[in-house]
Formats: sequence, structure tokens, C-alpha cells
Amino acid sequence: MRSAAFFGHRNYGYENFREKLREILTDLIENRSVTRFYNGFRGNFDVLCAEVVFELMQKKPSLENLLVLSYHPKADFRLPKYFSDSVYLLEKPVPPKFAIFHTNRLTVDRADFIVSGVVFHRGGAFSACEYARRQNKIILDLLS
Repeated sequence: MRSAAFFGHRNYGYENFREKLREILTDLIENRSVTRFYNGFRGNFDVLCAEVVFELMQKKPSLENLLVLSYHPKADFRLPKYFSDSVYLLEKPVPPKFAIFHTNRLTVDRADFIVSGVVFHRGGAFSACEYARRQNKIILDLLS
């Protein structure tokens, strides 16, 4: 099973890239056999990606859109409608302030492709994409 993960910024306007994202995802599904998507659902980029994958799932229900949790869910946790399931990747405890950093790396490790919406050369999304480059992952840049 091939997979892709999303990394972009929390506070950036991505809405004008919806159609390009749909094209990238359709290519991943139809030409590169991607059936699983990992999404942290932490900001504007993640929400856009979740929405587009959800739309594609209506046509192809075999797709998995997984919400990647950086923290154990609380008792009242409700899976957002866009997702087929959630995953918690941390196998050992880490301090809360490092949970997202470690979760991002574990997500990169599991993904065959990275869809990047990185604009700024700082922050968690940038660090995750830099790590993906060092791991020789295929990175598809939404903004290029």
C-alpha cells in the first residue's frame, strides 16, 4: 500500500491551490497507486488537504484518509468527518512540546510521497520536509 503525507503551514491562504492539489492527488491515486493519506489536521493546509481527499473518497471509497494524532485523544474525541480513521504513531512517551516534531518524523518515515505546502523556511512543516529530503522521499510541492 502506497501512501502520502501532507505538510504545510497553519496560517497561510491555500484556497487558490485547491484545483492544483486535486490534480496532484488524482495523479498520486491513479498513476502512483497511493491509497492512504496521512494528515495532522492542524491548520489551513491540512484542512484543505483533508477536504480534497474526502471529496476524492466519495468517488473511490477504498482510499484511507488518516488523522495523525500527536497526543493521546481525550475521552470526548470525535473523528472529524473527513477522516476514515486516526493513528497515533508515538511508540514511547515524549515531552508534549516535542510530540508534533516526533510525530512528523514518524509520518514522513511511513509515507512514500510528501505533498508540501511549505512557504516559510521555519516551523514544523519546513522541518518535516527537510527531514523528508534527507530520507530521499519524493516531495510534490503544491506551490511550485
